[in-house]
Amino acid sequence: MGAEDPAPRLGKCRVIGFNGRSTDATGGIWGSLAEQLGKAEQFARYLSPLLSAPGPEAWKQILGGDPTIIFLDELPPYLEYAVAVPVGDANLGVVTTTALANLFVAVAEMDNVCLVMSDLAGANYSTGQAGLQAAMDRAIQGISSESKRIAVPITPVNPNGDELYHILRKRLFEKVADEAEIKRIAGAYRDALKEAVNMSLTSTSPESMYQRVNDAYPFHPDLRELVGKFKENEGFQQTRGVIRLMQMVVSNLWHSGKADQNDLIHPYDIDLNVDELASEIRTINPSLSEAIAHDIAHGGDAEAEQIDSANRNNDAAEAAKLILLASLSTTPGAIHGLQEYQLVDALQRPGRDLSSFKANVMDKLHTRAWYLHDSPDGRIYFKNQQNLAAKLRSTALSLHAEVVDRMLRDRLDKEFAPSLRDCYQAVAVLPPPDEVQVDQDRTTLVIVRPGGQASSLPISSDWQAWWGQQQYKNRVLFLSGSRDTYQKVIDGARQTRALQSIEDDLKAEKTSSDDPQWRVLDGLRDRVALQFNSALKEAFDQIVYPSINNSLRASGIDLAFAGNQNGESSIRKTLEGAQKFTTKTDDDAFRTKAEARLFGSSDTKVVLWNDFKRAAAVNTNWPLHRPSALDELKAECLRRDLWREEGNHVRRGPFPPPEPDVAIRELAVDDENDGRTYLKIEPLHAPSVVYETGDSEPTHASSPVPTPSRFEATGLHYNFRAVDPEDFARVSGVRVWKARLRLKYQLHQRDDHYELELKVLPKANGIQIRYTTDGSSPTSAGHAIYDGPIRVPNNCRVVCAMAVADAYDLNSEQIRVQIPQKGEETRTVDPHIPAKLKFQQKFDDTGAVWNFIEQLGKTSGVTVNDISLTAESANGQQHVEFMGAADAGYDAGALKSLADRLVETAGEGALRMQVSIFNFATGQDLLDWLRANKLPFEQHRVTQ
Repeated sequence: MGAEDPAPRLGKCRVIGFNGRSTDATGGIWGSLAEQLGKAEQFARYLSPLLSAPGPEAWKQILGGDPTIIFLDELPPYLEYAVAVPVGDANLGVVTTTALANLFVAVAEMDNVCLVMSDLAGANYSTGQAGLQAAMDRAIQGISSESKRIAVPITPVNPNGDELYHILRKRLFEKVADEAEIKRIAGAYRDALKEAVNMSLTSTSPESMYQRVNDAYPFHPDLRELVGKFKENEGFQQTRGVIRLMQMVVSNLWHSGKADQNDLIHPYDIDLNVDELASEIRTINPSLSEAIAHDIAHGGDAEAEQIDSANRNNDAAEAAKLILLASLSTTPGAIHGLQEYQLVDALQRPGRDLSSFKANVMDKLHTRAWYLHDSPDGRIYFKNQQNLAAKLRSTALSLHAEVVDRMLRDRLDKEFAPSLRDCYQAVAVLPPPDEVQVDQDRTTLVIVRPGGQASSLPISSDWQAWWGQQQYKNRVLFLSGSRDTYQKVIDGARQTRALQSIEDDLKAEKTSSDDPQWRVLDGLRDRVALQFNSALKEAFDQIVYPSINNSLRASGIDLAFAGNQNGESSIRKTLEGAQKFTTKTDDDAFRTKAEARLFGSSDTKVVLWNDFKRAAAVNTNWPLHRPSALDELKAECLRRDLWREEGNHVRRGPFPPPEPDVAIRELAVDDENDGRTYLKIEPLHAPSVVYETGDSEPTHASSPVPTPSRFEATGLHYNFRAVDPEDFARVSGVRVWKARLRLKYQLHQRDDHYELELKVLPKANGIQIRYTTDGSSPTSAGHAIYDGPIRVPNNCRVVCAMAVADAYDLNSEQIRVQIPQKGEETRTVDPHIPAKLKFQQKFDDTGAVWNFIEQLGKTSGVTVNDISLTAESANGQQHVEFMGAADAGYDAGALKSLADRLVETAGEGALRMQVSIFNFATGQDLLDWLRANKLPFEQHRVTQ
């Protein structure tokens, strides 16, 4: 060894050894060693006639003399084998263990012998390793504690140091780059890793990468960790195996010319399409052969290679090879795989862009690789077991076409289901033409299979012919595409439906919620959904809609299926941009367009309303809008007097000036004095109004109404007419007002009879009161004429009365006055049936009004009628009045709401109210009300 001789004074030395793979050695370990020393005859008695173990003294005799080195390699496999070889009553394993123990004792006591023995701890030779350990333990018991220190453990290659790189450099290269070049390369890898850190792909320190590259050059520093994962596999020689593997890699890089492009030798530089390299990797772990062929490397057909072909780089294949190296261990309990950030660390190099690594590489690998798995702690690894992606592929391919078709129809129906329902209201998914029904009042979106190009439109000639035969041509939309990419949609539907089947299977198998398969399923679902949405966007990219001159037109559409976006919103946006759909239906432009296109012609003033709406469904020049828009347009135009309704027809303006008219409204009735009625007389479309009483017809010469805002009508009959003093031709027709006759009564009990007093309001001439005492109607021939208080006959139970003014054909309501019989004098109100109290109450200050409303709210079943509410601002400049007589009456809530709105309109100030009628659910409620308010009971004010 010359100058490098580590022991120049050692002199002559004998070297002998035994390899445990030599299971056919006839004389066992000791026979082989004796033969190498030329002293086989000294051990003859330990070989024949039966193998026996030499003792320590026998070993000393044969090993004495010159310095001797003994190498014992791979003994555990030999001891594993020896257990099965019988020797007398025992076996070769027992004899060999004894011989080794004696050898260890002898060597420990000799100065000229050094024994070097390899240890395969961790390998799959548990029985042999146990035997070797037993021999060592037996030897230790037989030597002194001083001697024990002679045994020194030696680690050939420190797995935690850089010795592996030194060995590889020494064995594989004559020379490597100089220090400056190495530092340049280390800096470049450091800077590349900084980019990955900035993109949040990893958190590894770039400075640590710099130092590691310096130490490992020309190898990537992650090589040691990846090799360390499978170094203890059975049959793999930790150092020699790595040297052999890397020798192949370096040779391939050199002869293929790839070495010229590399700054470092990376773990992923193992070309698995080279038979020699692929065979070496398969030898390390044969169970992953299928994973390699299907997922990683197979002449360009493996999934990772196909992904790279689409991406135009090598990222997927190189990532897959890194994951494979981290998955090769066959040692029980080994940790397989890599975290995603570890992949980034090992992949990143100068010039490589990993910004889209997750979406373009990892997501696709997870979807397509059959043998790729995820551990619960997020590591990615290969295993000899098909994953959910493989199951997804096989399940998808096994689905019946009808199942896939149904799933696709459901998906399209869901994605394009109308929710706003303004652009279209119904969806027909991939139907035959004869199954689509077109209605006048709703627009149907027909989703047609893409690829049926005809006449420059992306729908087939059959669909175009079908549309041409429809009556309501403006009620059909088509969604389709110009490119025949429908197969991608079918594939997406297959995978989506297959995922549902896989989920159902996992549930049926009662798979634990923390099982990694659920996380993988969620990832697959996200990726498949993304791919399916992309296929839908690519396939359905054209919307075909009715356009001018009874023709169809196509526009490109960009479908969106994220956030608040869906198919409906995309179609609305596209058609709005093409001016085929509008949401602006409440402006004058929409009305003007409707009058021009839907009335029939520019000269048409009157149209049947059904024909107007039908025209919107037939006229392809008319835009789409919410179905209620035309009815809302009609209501608004009627309100603004732009249109007028004439039965089932609508007439559009402009209209001639309105004719004068008179509006008459009753404000209040005085039921306490002469019964006069207060009227509000308002001239319409004329400056003034005149009137006459009786039958006379008003003229320009008649008296003007003195106080139109509060005219006091004391008579029974008035005629009003609106006039224009400046234009005698502008005069309204005669508006007649007739008073309402109201009949009141009081029943007085005299000594032995009842006396009934009747009074009619208003007090005016020409009114007659008719009555009967036998229960018959006062309209019958037998009625009597009232001329003063009536003495009620003793046998009378009811008096019926009615006021009549024949000259003006006026009648009051009939009243029926119940006459109490003997013993029933106190029975005046039926407590079980509804009752009405005519009783006028006025509240002239704000506090009184609110107190009354509060009191009314505390009493159930009570409403009021014939009310007036007046709100006046504090400065007296705002005055708002409300009068109402709703049939159902007003409860406390309604009164409060009215009062609040009046005060809000007029402003804070005074609030006044008048109530004339109280309605009670029962007669008992009426009595309770009177008692609570300390009011007297008056029979003539109560009706039931």
